[in-house]
Amino acid sequence: MLTNQAPAAGFDANAPFSALYERAADERSDLVTEVRTAVECGMCDPRDSMEMACAAAETAKAVVTALSGPWALYTPQDAATVASALFVQLQHTADALAELRRALGHIAERGETQLPAPAGPGQQTNLGDALATLRSVSEQIHGLTARHASTTVRALHAAPASAPRPTDVHETVVAVAALLAEQHDQGVTLNQSHEDGEFEDPDDGFGCGCDVTVLTAEEEYSFHRGDSEWSLIRESDGRKLSDGSVVYDTFETLSTTWKIAHPQQLVDDILRIIANDASQDSTGGLRAIPPIAPLH
Repeated sequence: MLTNQAPAAGFDANAPFSALYERAADERSDLVTEVRTAVECGMCDPRDSMEMACAAAETAKAVVTALSGPWALYTPQDAATVASALFVQLQHTADALAELRRALGHIAERGETQLPAPAGPGQQTNLGDALATLRSVSEQIHGLTARHASTTVRALHAAPASAPRPTDVHETVVAVAALLAEQHDQGVTLNQSHEDGEFEDPDDGFGCGCDVTVLTAEEEYSFHRGDSEWSLIRESDGRKLSDGSVVYDTFETLSTTWKIAHPQQLVDDILRIIANDASQDSTGGLRAIPPIAPLH
């Protein structure tokens, strides 16, 4: 079993806390690229300001959803990268509130709104109060990030980590087979199509040709990767063609598509499917039919 026993490298004491965010954004995110492209194309009217602010709000909400699952993060170093990005987001939010205040000032300078003095006791909050609040909140957010961002990100990054860390799709398959052999009480076989060290990952979404056979009293399963997905097929779902080959019109897609996913996450999915099948078989229930797709 491949195991990472130490924090990831590449974040020294002199690096700013934002370095983890910057590296991850440059290396992994198509979504970030889309936003950067929009900025490069130019934003020059209220539609752009409102649309980008709404997109930022939706993105922040999506982060909450992404972090809500039990496999949202694999290591404290993953958490450090997320924290780095969230603290940068807070800084940008503070800057945006300050720019919003200045943009309102430009409206007043054009004579297109009145900028009154702050409201007195018992009076309704007005534009002057709103501008003061925008400045105050911006300054408070900047103060919080200045005090806490660096120490928090560094503490997360320095925390010990021992999660299995495959480096390619083949190592993921091998690690899954090893865990299944430990956690499944019936036959588990790693079927290798190449010698160790002879696989070069083309990064085309397909596997290395290796798969894992998992036996139960009622069924034979095959775990494999194809078409940028991890899948589990049941041998009983096979359909024999006239040329003697077998195709599978149904299969179970696992919860993550990442080629170097945490092996235990994949094992949990596999064992859950097997347990569900066994439960349905014992009660005579019908299995849910997943989307039809060819086996790759």
